[in-house]
Amino acid sequence: MIKLCAFSDEASNDLLRQITALKRNNISYMEIRNVNGKNVKDLTVEEAIAIKQILDDNNIKVWSVGSPIGKEDIDIDIEEYMKKVCHIFHVAKLLGAGRVRIFSFFRAYDKQYKVFDFLRRMVQKAKEYDLKLCHENEKDIYGDTLSRNLQILDNVPGLYYVYDPANFLQVGQKAEE
Repeated sequence: MIKLCAFSDEASNDLLRQITALKRNNISYMEIRNVNGKNVKDLTVEEAIAIKQILDDNNIKVWSVGSPIGKEDIDIDIEEYMKKVCHIFHVAKLLGAGRVRIFSFFRAYDKQYKVFDFLRRMVQKAKEYDLKLCHENEKDIYGDTLSRNLQILDNVPGLYYVYDPANFLQVGQKAEE
């Protein structure tokens, strides 16, 4: 059976309106990204618990967290950054998600081994939270083209993939490739 999932924040910033839009379209799974104008990375533990209760009351499940992980310059302090990553993982678990969407860093085209190392660390940490990380192709990050996405998947065991054909078109790739 196919389970439909949606970025419900594209319907509204307001959580209750997001739920209404999901129900109107017979979608019972959401990929949570922004709630009440707040990015998921900025949610407190208390807010995540409250959101989960509202979702449970409305029979909506969180399939994945649409995080901004990896939408950073590659020259970050990875040890400090991992604290933010762990917070997002904790919020994901509180929301009942099994997956977290991530990206592969800006200004990293000539630093692929650093990208692979950072992503491997994140995959390893995600396993501690029983989460799957899903890399999305996107313009201007290391994994913006098909060939670099394949490099990432070949070099980062345990990483999953989210395919966004529109993002490939933005970098001149044919989506059907």
